[in-house]
Amino acid sequence: MRVIIATMIKNLSVALLIVIGLAACAPPAPMVRPDPPADPEIEEIRALVEAGRLDQAAAGWLDLADERPESEAGYRLNALELLIETGSHDAAWSLLGDIDDAALSARERQRLTLARVEIDLHRGELANAGWRLADLADTLPNDLEARRQDLEARLREQMERPALQALKAMEQAIFSGEFTPELGLALLIELPLADLERLQSEHRHRPELEPWLALATAARAHALDPDSLSSALDEWEAAYPLTGYSAEAARFWLALWRQTQPYPVRIGVILPGRSAMARVGSAVRDGMMSAWLEIPPERRPELLFRYIGDDHRDVISAWFDLREAGVDFLVGPLEREQVDALVDLPDPGLPVLLLNHPSQTGELGASGAFRAFALLPEDDAELAAAHALVSGHDQALVLHQNSDWGQRVAMSFTRLFELGGGRVLTSAEYSTRQVDHSALLEVLLELDRSEQRINRLARTLNQPVESEPQRRTDVDVVFLAARAEDGRQIRPQLRFFGAGDVPVLATSQVIAGAPDPARDGDLDGVILAMPPWFLDFTPQGQQRQRAARLYPHLDNPNLARLHAMGADAIALLPWLDAMAMDPALYLSGLTGRLRLGDGALVERDQPMIRLVQGRAELLTQ
Repeated sequence: MRVIIATMIKNLSVALLIVIGLAACAPPAPMVRPDPPADPEIEEIRALVEAGRLDQAAAGWLDLADERPESEAGYRLNALELLIETGSHDAAWSLLGDIDDAALSARERQRLTLARVEIDLHRGELANAGWRLADLADTLPNDLEARRQDLEARLREQMERPALQALKAMEQAIFSGEFTPELGLALLIELPLADLERLQSEHRHRPELEPWLALATAARAHALDPDSLSSALDEWEAAYPLTGYSAEAARFWLALWRQTQPYPVRIGVILPGRSAMARVGSAVRDGMMSAWLEIPPERRPELLFRYIGDDHRDVISAWFDLREAGVDFLVGPLEREQVDALVDLPDPGLPVLLLNHPSQTGELGASGAFRAFALLPEDDAELAAAHALVSGHDQALVLHQNSDWGQRVAMSFTRLFELGGGRVLTSAEYSTRQVDHSALLEVLLELDRSEQRINRLARTLNQPVESEPQRRTDVDVVFLAARAEDGRQIRPQLRFFGAGDVPVLATSQVIAGAPDPARDGDLDGVILAMPPWFLDFTPQGQQRQRAARLYPHLDNPNLARLHAMGADAIALLPWLDAMAMDPALYLSGLTGRLRLGDGALVERDQPMIRLVQGRAELLTQ
């Protein structure tokens, strides 16, 4: 027994020695560092937040931002959020300009954008709130995404609420005896047209409301088109003579209302500056300045022009320079490559009205900051296609210039015409180096086939056949994508080959500016969309005639278009957000009726005219 116990003790001793040896070889246990000491000033601010003393906490963050410049942006952001939470939106709005976005982390920049949405909602700038929220979609962590969804719901609620609130306020004013027609207009005029039409339809049975809903609807439908507005108000007065309110009084009030819409305070403008584009940039600038001079002095924004070269990096430098100069709106650039470079920015940091379309227009909706206004011949071609379809034409020939311009215009016509159920039978291109297009037109009109049939018949009969070649009869419209000199050559040749009775549609580039009887007689019968700026019988055309005495470049049709575009760009600025919220709201501009149908691209509707003895004849359709 003693031997066994001794053996066990010996074995245990060996095992103990092995364990001790292994323990000695093992790595040391990780050292647990103590938590860093709490920052007493930050802890004090957090205690204020927990106690509900948010205004004091906000002041604490601001004091700390002044004391610690390395963390200034983040601390100011904390203060901003607390000010919003306390309802101090004006103070929060002022603080926004003191926060350096570049000094924030990615998450902090997301928080800052959400804070800006809060301020937008409070200020009623729903369009800004909408594009900021869209920009944040699918990018946030769960806690911030919940906040974004809450803000999105609030935005929807605010967008739906104004119509009912306005109606309720008008009812209360009527029943309390405090109602005036001007109060009714003030309550209703900024509602989208669709909301007003719905209210009018729903309350036709209420005689105390119906006249005023009808007045607001008529006013909103033509709010930015003084000539159409005047006629609509006269019709309203004739329909509701017992109200005692005159169309003239409504016109006066609406003119004052239009004057209350604010421009951006400081506008940056980026235009081409290299020598080859100098006249182009000057034409746009002169158009802008002419519109700026029409603004009452107390409402005029400050304009800061920057002229750039053709390198796409130049536009980024100009954008950065203008942001540093404190602009709150940017207009330009004009050339597509530079537009693409600007659109590629992840966040321009301010709203932008581009003066051309980017290569991919779908990219405009990504940030919501960009809107684009352009004078594209493709738009004219689409108007021509729409007119052809509405007029009952469904079999077309397309003849276009052998250039990139001609191909783009022809494709735009073809795409919309075929989308609407029409059929392009043949599309052909002509050479700009030729004056005589007989051979091409004979093939296009199938006169060559007719002549071949006559020759075959003569051979069969073995005697001459007296017959004239006949053009094809399956065509009911011709679309001509031609510039002015070519158009004046091709139209008479179409008539010579027996197609004079076939309607010919074209773009406004088929005329060199305003119609001129001494020059454009050969274009007789051609139908086209024409900017009001080039129609002498419109107020815009009369404005062009007056401006021609001050701006010599207006005798050049291309520069005259750009002048009108510059003027319209300035005129659009106070209304872009309202247009984004109301697709029916349009501005009667120099270049046409302008609206934001999709919220990003400015659509341009123009009157359709027929040329008769070189003069423009307005079509009712």
